[in-house]
Amino acid sequence: MEMWLDLRRIVYVLSDALDLVGIDDVGHGKRVAFMAARAGEVMGFSGTAIEDLLAAGMFHDCGVSSTGEHRSLAGGLDWDGQEAHCVRGQALAVRFRPLAHLAPVIRWHHTHAQVLETMDLPVLVKVFANLIYLADRVDVMMALSGTDPLLARDGIFLTVKDNVGTRFRPDVVQAFLEAGSHEEFWLTLEPRTLSHWLNHQSAMPAPRYMSMSDLEALGGVFASIVDAKSPFTSEHSHAVAGVARLLSSLAGLSPDRSRKVGVAALLHDIGKLRVPDPVLDKPGPLDAPERATMIRHAFDTFNILNRIEGFQDIAQWAAFHHECVRGGGYPFGHSGDKLSVEARIIAVSDVFQALRQDRPYRASMSIEGALGLIDEMSLAGKLDPDVVGLLHSNIDACDHAARAQA
Repeated sequence: MEMWLDLRRIVYVLSDALDLVGIDDVGHGKRVAFMAARAGEVMGFSGTAIEDLLAAGMFHDCGVSSTGEHRSLAGGLDWDGQEAHCVRGQALAVRFRPLAHLAPVIRWHHTHAQVLETMDLPVLVKVFANLIYLADRVDVMMALSGTDPLLARDGIFLTVKDNVGTRFRPDVVQAFLEAGSHEEFWLTLEPRTLSHWLNHQSAMPAPRYMSMSDLEALGGVFASIVDAKSPFTSEHSHAVAGVARLLSSLAGLSPDRSRKVGVAALLHDIGKLRVPDPVLDKPGPLDAPERATMIRHAFDTFNILNRIEGFQDIAQWAAFHHECVRGGGYPFGHSGDKLSVEARIIAVSDVFQALRQDRPYRASMSIEGALGLIDEMSLAGKLDPDVVGLLHSNIDACDHAARAQA
């Protein structure tokens, strides 16, 4: 099965999900993409090369899931442990075929130019990685300056020049200084202006075909990013997808439809990237402010996925996993006919997998205990009784899927 999906648009929209990790400091990936691409244009790159720079810039921190690690990224030109997220990012990028060729750029985007020159890498990888590194650190310098970018520009230029030939390639520095010589460069970094610029860049004359395998791989990459955010949720999204695919097949959905449900399940918690680590990792009950923060994750999931043309059904199936059959769920309060069988399947899969998953603060619930609690939720009108019936009738297979590792 293939879908009409705009790859550029997917890259742009899903970078919003990565931005959520910053909580209040959003837009880092987009600013890095813009600065790297503009410097790349000065160096003579165009077309596909600029597209690759934009994608690499927006995805360069895909190895970062926790808000704590995100804060460490803004600690200066270098910091201890900076390689870890580069290694994780490379491992994620190679899993998504359309962007796999950018994995080396992501891997080496914090490596000093003088080190890169000694490595057996294609010249283009060295240049792109250093462009991303320079843009990444410039964005950090702007944030640390605490002032208007136009006022911070001279100090940033001095720091960049001081690192020519060590951290940064001379040709990359020269291109950046030229690109940043006019006020327009810095003013475009303002959120609304940058969003408009990137929307224009992401426009395509025609969408690209993506195979279902590509779509599943992309869902798997973002599921891994979400699941890595907390040890409490490790492998959760992947396992929910396994249960959801199985229940979809048992419910009589076509193989292609079942695979799409699996993709929605992989992405159902993408909005949790916005939840601060202490809230997600809290072993006890959440207080009112914490619960308000947690509740919005399904809303953020919907807002991200619904912006991808061709993802409208996936967005609903993914985001409605906390809605209730007879109402009273969140965040939309949908019920009845507004909840498709696909959304109901993901809701049951989500609850069952969470109950059967070992968490650092508790052991998994027994099968009997999990089914008992799910039956209570069904009787209370929260979960679909037909889907719950399928779970009961195929409990061994569903439990195997719920406890499988990705």
